[in-house]
Amino acid sequence: MKKRILIVLCGLYVISLNLAACSKKTMASPPPVVIVPDTGLVNTAHLDNLYIPVLFPGNVNAAGVFIYSQYPDYHPVAANGEGFACVDDVARAALVYLRSGKILSDTAMQNKLYNLLQFIVQMQSGNGYFYNFLMSGNAINTNGPTSVNNANWWSWRALQALTEAGPVIKNINAPLFTKMNTAVSLLVNRIKVDLAGQPATTKVVMGITVPQWLPAGSGTDQSAVMILGLVNYSQTNSDSVITSYITKLADGIALMQQGDATHFPYNAFLSWENTWHAYGNLQSYALMIAGDFLKNNQYKVLAMEEVDNFYPWLLQNGYKSSFTISDSAGDDQILSQSSYDQIAYGIEPMVFAAAEAYRQTGQAKYADMAGHLAAWFLGANDGGVIMYNKSTGVCYDGLSQGGQANLNSGAESTIEALLTMQKVEGDAAIKAALNKYKK
Repeated sequence: MKKRILIVLCGLYVISLNLAACSKKTMASPPPVVIVPDTGLVNTAHLDNLYIPVLFPGNVNAAGVFIYSQYPDYHPVAANGEGFACVDDVARAALVYLRSGKILSDTAMQNKLYNLLQFIVQMQSGNGYFYNFLMSGNAINTNGPTSVNNANWWSWRALQALTEAGPVIKNINAPLFTKMNTAVSLLVNRIKVDLAGQPATTKVVMGITVPQWLPAGSGTDQSAVMILGLVNYSQTNSDSVITSYITKLADGIALMQQGDATHFPYNAFLSWENTWHAYGNLQSYALMIAGDFLKNNQYKVLAMEEVDNFYPWLLQNGYKSSFTISDSAGDDQILSQSSYDQIAYGIEPMVFAAAEAYRQTGQAKYADMAGHLAAWFLGANDGGVIMYNKSTGVCYDGLSQGGQANLNSGAESTIEALLTMQKVEGDAAIKAALNKYKK
């Protein structure tokens, strides 16, 4: 709320439990929201409940994170035909614990982090890439299209988590660090063979020139995650091939920027071919990180253009989940667009980009924007729905048309909310902006 009302209650709230069994996509009106004192935004209680120990061959102890949990009791649920835990989520969960201010003093949290990192290491295949899903009986899903060991999202997620955690783990768990370092080296060598040397060719899709040398050809979303992991790697490894590849990835992202300050899509970076989607929209954040590392200010300029022009348009138009465009004589036209479902994974990347813009420039407008974007979690959305409950750590899985919330709370939404709240808690100006815009 713009004017915060603090109400102390004996009981927080009661949710009726005589509802039909919920499916993965349960849609219902959210329960009444109880306003509680602002005692901190980051609550890992629900993530802790999704955490599950697993045992790999050779009696290797590790842990995963359940993919889904269902309203109203939030019991864990596996993904049918895929598995119950995946590298994609485990890697991001590891970042939540790693970035906690308590990680060096809280041994229970350290053990969770160790086990999640061990899960990632154990999911690596001999070719350097990672399998994604673990199935019942702790069997690795080696054949599923969302799990196979190829150049895909989950391998880049693993790279980011392992390289960011490395400097911390090196000082507190040397044996685990050795395993992590070996895994990173194996993946980086694979990237050099399969991806780094690809020719910088392009093709035209609906009048738009797109790169063919990124993951999935023109996948700027995947490229952004790769940049974050490879910059981490390069901070502790002098590797000219990888430095050149970071530049190549950044150049591919830059090529996918469309429109300008006055023409749609207002300097947005397309995600793949002629499509933009909100989830994984880390391009601006990654370009700022790459610009810092490479000492190339132009990447930062391009990133700021998206933050300055596209993000305000999204805020003014109630957000979008995706759109496709065509280019005719230099004029971008919308072929299709959708405003829903809106998910935590579509908001977190923009908060990170705006927060990084504030860090790099010191301009207050970026702190204000980061807080404004983060306020989506606390009711500043089309439905006025409190998507993240800081008293429980639950974040709803999505917001649909008409302000209907998917009341389930799986790993991805939970983790993305926590990563966002950590970023907000880390800066007083961003937190003040969140409090200004929240409902």
